[in-house]
Amino acid sequence: MSLVEAIARLQEADRALNAADPKPFPVPLAGLEAVVAGSVLALERGDWWVPGLRERVGAVLREVPLERIADGLKGARPYRIAPPTPAPALRALHAVGLALADREHAALVHLGIGSAADGAFHEALNLAALLRPNVLFMVAVHPLGDDAPLGPQLAASPADLARAFGIPATEVDGNDVVAVRDAVAAARSAGGPALIEARLVPGSPPG
Repeated sequence: MSLVEAIARLQEADRALNAADPKPFPVPLAGLEAVVAGSVLALERGDWWVPGLRERVGAVLREVPLERIADGLKGARPYRIAPPTPAPALRALHAVGLALADREHAALVHLGIGSAADGAFHEALNLAALLRPNVLFMVAVHPLGDDAPLGPQLAASPADLARAFGIPATEVDGNDVVAVRDAVAAARSAGGPALIEARLVPGSPPG
């Protein structure tokens, strides 16, 4: 499947999923298509994928039937897709655990800037730095506008935080699916923990 086909499939599945009124509530993917498509296509079949409610529609790129992911609180076995957690930052700790439990494969977790401000994210970085599993932290960074419900939550960027723990970090254009895929593939091949900071520009088409 090409990257263009993957984005088109994601958008079609996203419309169908949200029309079905998924549990616990509709969470449109809009703006994250390139981040999700690039991430999923860079992983191998045996790798764990730990999405949030917004990213979970990407399971269709692993051939998961849409009706199987309509309940966002369930995982998808045997596709190695973990269910979203009540507290988003806990996904980071779960991903570290999954990568530790299976050293032959990687685990990629999706996070947002709010999750990166949570203590669980910092705990996950610390554990990853200590134990060096092949865990990939994909952090999508949306610029905050005047209508944002919360102001800045981090004193440093996610990439700088990772580097402070001794974890390699890369910054990419989150609207560029090729850049995302290549960054994830390179981090996965390197082994050990890594963080990819995907910076998003609202209104920019994925491509």
